Amino acid sequence: MRSTVAFAIVLFAATVAPAVAATGDCSHARMGEQKKDVETIKRLELGWLTAEYRGDTAFLDCLLDDGYAAIAPKDDTVRSKADLLEHVAKNKGKDTPIPPLQSTVVINGDHATAYSTMKGTRKTGEPYEAHFVDAYYFKDGSWHAFGGVDL
Repeated sequence: MRSTVAFAIVLFAATVAPAVAATGDCSHARMGEQKKDVETIKRLELGWLTAEYRGDTAFLDCLLDDGYAAIAPKDDTVRSKADLLEHVAKNKGKDTPIPPLQSTVVINGDHATAYSTMKGTRKTGEPYEAHFVDAYYFKDGSWHAFGGVDL
């Protein structure tokens, strides 16, 4: 019985979420109840990484503030929300494994900062690490990313 109910919930979410995204309602991007706590930010960081690897632009469009910008010091650039969404859209339909993610989070009232490390393996078999910092604010019951740094 439980598995049937769980399957029904997943099926409902899979069919309704795209329609909701088209209306601009971001309730589907909340990933459950959002609190002003470390675990919520860690879930959002993993959800963000998963969205990037799966091409889920609707999730990121809701998570990222319209003024979102990320600094990439390695190539001395600043990437906007539109830049990120354009890049992520290329992954739509891919089933690339999601690399493990470890995040350290600091919360100060309605603001949070997450430092995350992603470890993966390149197609050549060579291991790699990526580090990034994301800044969030809490408004109307949900977190929104407004800036970041790709280290």
